[in-house]
Amino acid sequence: MITDVLPWVSPLEAAAALAHDEPCWALLHSGQQLEHTGRYSILALAPRETVSGDDFAPLAAKLTRDKAALENAWIGYLGYELLHRLEALPRESREYIALPDLWFARFGLILRFDHHEKAVACLREADVPAPAWPPAPAPARALPAVKSLTSPMTRERYLALVSETRDAIARGDFYQANITRKFTGEFTAATDALALFGRLSEASPGAYSACIRMHDTCILSSSPERFLAVDAGGKMESRPIKGTAPRLADPAQDALARAQLAISEKDRAENLMIVDLMRNDLARSCEPGSVRAGRLFDVSSYATLHHMDSTITGRKRAGVTTLGAVEACFPPGSMTGAPKYRAMQWCLAHEGIRRGVYSGALGIFGGDGSCDLSVVIRTLVIEGSRFEFQVGGGIVADSDPHKEWQETMTKARGILKALGVDAEVLEKI
Repeated sequence: MITDVLPWVSPLEAAAALAHDEPCWALLHSGQQLEHTGRYSILALAPRETVSGDDFAPLAAKLTRDKAALENAWIGYLGYELLHRLEALPRESREYIALPDLWFARFGLILRFDHHEKAVACLREADVPAPAWPPAPAPARALPAVKSLTSPMTRERYLALVSETRDAIARGDFYQANITRKFTGEFTAATDALALFGRLSEASPGAYSACIRMHDTCILSSSPERFLAVDAGGKMESRPIKGTAPRLADPAQDALARAQLAISEKDRAENLMIVDLMRNDLARSCEPGSVRAGRLFDVSSYATLHHMDSTITGRKRAGVTTLGAVEACFPPGSMTGAPKYRAMQWCLAHEGIRRGVYSGALGIFGGDGSCDLSVVIRTLVIEGSRFEFQVGGGIVADSDPHKEWQETMTKARGILKALGVDAEVLEKI
């Protein structure tokens, strides 16, 4: 690939100017720079080939380990329903926006934005022309209003399901289950995905934000959570999130909310269950004795909430592919519960609609055998004038249904702000 170094332009500006009229592109946007991640953003254009379907195999056939990270890199997502390729569980057929379980693309033009050095690397295949740089500023684009918003699961049903889940935990069926609720809606007209993504990034910036266009369908994500990263040498890292508190306008009250989350026995127990689950998942692909829980119960602050996360690392065994390691950990444990199989079984039986890309993984597989994938949360899916998003939380033995409900509303705040919808509207559905 040809490589050039270009002057700094922000990823959102570049995407608005270069990608708006293109039918297929991907933006992995580090909207928040953190200690462990967020240095680079990637805008990928000029798709050369795509793979999609309901199995990991089409992607496995395309990945390499002997090239540079951005050479033969594949960007896309692994949808939650790929779990059916890993576990014998009944498949839910109901859906609102239809998506393949897996979609990835290889692109002929990649712009890598270094947020630390304020420089842009342009990598392109020989037959792909260099982009005009700096790109001409894109005009501001108005967004349509939300015409309708509903859910197949009412507020009352969600509260009842939390109580039923607590009863199942008391019976010993599982320790934790991540119950989610999908919202579906429609704009007054087809919306501009990049303009809406810009609004979402402003309302709820995340280190693992992403906007992917697949012709008529777009995925807009402001995820703060790393599912799994694997470097070219085989070092693996997962940073599951469990534990949430809202950001508050008053600085003293906000600091207190953060401090209370840090010492919350319930949130620590919930987090530790998923840490143990992820340690087990990583151990399936790692060298014996290499899996470590390095940092427990860290609290990070975002625009609309505080989150508790922990870090698990390991070293991939020789002979295990990166995609194989991802499969061994899929779907993300923070979105299932523990034990994983029984929690997934419970959620599938009670949620009543496919999760789709939500609760899956999104990101990049590098040509050098690396990968960096987020957990798909805080995410909108758009098709024409229709949209959907989903919220949920981990239910444990001492969960209070109304507090769990309020936590889901806290998690939806960034999406609601981007949509221009008042939170009270969601609470009445």
